[in-house]
Amino acid sequence: MAYIILGGIWILIVFWWLIPVIRKHIVHEAYMACGLGILFSLIVLGSLVWKSGVFSVLTYIGWAFYIPATILVISSFIYLIRSGKPESGWEHSTMLIERGIFRIVRHPLYLGSALFSVGLILIIQSIPSALLGIVAIICFGVASKKEDIFNIRKFGDRYKIFIDKVPMWNILKGLWQLRGSDAG
Repeated sequence: MAYIILGGIWILIVFWWLIPVIRKHIVHEAYMACGLGILFSLIVLGSLVWKSGVFSVLTYIGWAFYIPATILVISSFIYLIRSGKPESGWEHSTMLIERGIFRIVRHPLYLGSALFSVGLILIIQSIPSALLGIVAIICFGVASKKEDIFNIRKFGDRYKIFIDKVPMWNILKGLWQLRGSDAG
């Protein structure tokens, strides 16, 4: 059953997401699609095939990663839909978003997805899950860097200034800078 679900996930990702973004040369979305495919595969394999880890402390830490991951992902969707003025779909923002979670990190959706991957690695605790999780995290990291290049072309110098002001994934640095900018 798990392998049928996995097949369905990857068929959807390839035909519904990967092929269209590759045709449009949207590189960051191709990496995001692969990262999410791996993340969803980890969820299915961790739930239906592999047993959960034996080190309960790591399991609890893994579950704890879901809290910031969920906050990052949900707040990303909210700001992309409400403030991004998307052309089509929620992800095709026409406005540079410099509010909310985007004041703290530039790519909260990718960071949240990476944190979900870390959580799954810690919960499942197997070499295959660690390898797949690391590949997913790398995909989200590359997607972040490629989206910066895409957004510089899209928003120009304004995005370059945004890059200088807001860290890519470093939440602590983003919060520290936000604290400093609100005080001054």
